[in-house]
Amino acid sequence: MKKVIVGTRNTSRWPEFGGSTWVRLQYMLGLRKLGVESFWVDRLAAVDPLDHPHTLDYLIERFDRTARQFDFQDHYCIVYNHGEKYFGLPEHALRRLIDSADLLLNISGHLPPDSSLMKVPRRAYIDVDPGFTQIWAAEHDMAIDRHNFFFTVGQNLGTSRFSIPLRGVDWRPILPPVFLDQWPARIDSACKRIGTIGDWRGSQHAIHDDQYFGGKRREYIRLLHLPKASGRRIESALCIGTEDWEDIGLLQESGWTVLDPTIYAGDPLSYREFIQFSRAEFSVAKSGYVKSNSGWISDRTACYLASGKPALVQSTGCEWRFPEQKGLLFFRSQEEAVAGLKAIDNDYLTHCHAARQIAEKHFHSDQVLGSVLSHVGL
Repeated sequence: MKKVIVGTRNTSRWPEFGGSTWVRLQYMLGLRKLGVESFWVDRLAAVDPLDHPHTLDYLIERFDRTARQFDFQDHYCIVYNHGEKYFGLPEHALRRLIDSADLLLNISGHLPPDSSLMKVPRRAYIDVDPGFTQIWAAEHDMAIDRHNFFFTVGQNLGTSRFSIPLRGVDWRPILPPVFLDQWPARIDSACKRIGTIGDWRGSQHAIHDDQYFGGKRREYIRLLHLPKASGRRIESALCIGTEDWEDIGLLQESGWTVLDPTIYAGDPLSYREFIQFSRAEFSVAKSGYVKSNSGWISDRTACYLASGKPALVQSTGCEWRFPEQKGLLFFRSQEEAVAGLKAIDNDYLTHCHAARQIAEKHFHSDQVLGSVLSHVGL
């Protein structure tokens, strides 16, 4: 049986980010279904409980709980503080695993030259921040050149549509995989919530050609009056800091409902519940994805579609990838967003069934991960 390591950095550090955990889970579960023995190796930086909201014990317990919920409790290792401690698989077992592994799928994690993971013969970098990654790589050592395969969820990389230089890296576009067994369709016209789960500012920031590439705040502000213009309440679970209290007030005054993501989507199960009991997704994209025309599509949107929930999302230039006219809609202006919300309401069940069909056709982990394995020669 082939062995694949899903490599990450500091995923275990933030257990309350259920969506981020799901990105990695989709790979773990999807590979297993394809008959591949998959292992999750997370590199966790030092934790100081005086500065961090959690202790190391709490972080390990939360990760182990997730591993048991999804039945990979014997297939993970958390390497703490450059090898000071190992959780899950012990150090000797990890070393044996690395010696026998066929492939490393490194999900946007820096890979130091002295990392034992460098021994894996096939090393693939999975870019989940197209546009930002390419700008950062020109300014910092992103360790991308320590890999020999390169995948990105930016559908426009390698084409004239994308505005950032690739600097010789042969990026291969893929779509975010969804393990459909864990994301059944839940079509119910009684569901009311239209919104999303996201990060108000985010950690993605870059400057290229004197232009600023940033997070979602700017895009939300451009659409500030959408709830009143559309006559629809939009409820979003936003990671928005207390220092942004003026922004929270501005959103609420304009008809947005801001929910606490740690309550509504603070672990993989509640994250899934939030989506499956929603009516549809409405979401803006980070301005960096929009400005670079990266063709980025969200793993979260893929989960909405799999759940039979229509998605209305801001264009990043990937419309050409999805010729379907129902289920997944894009907007560039407030007027187009209003029209999209009306279109979904006017033919809701048709959009729901179309959403699930799009997930099955484009995002099915069997298809996405099968193509990855084929490309790397496994």
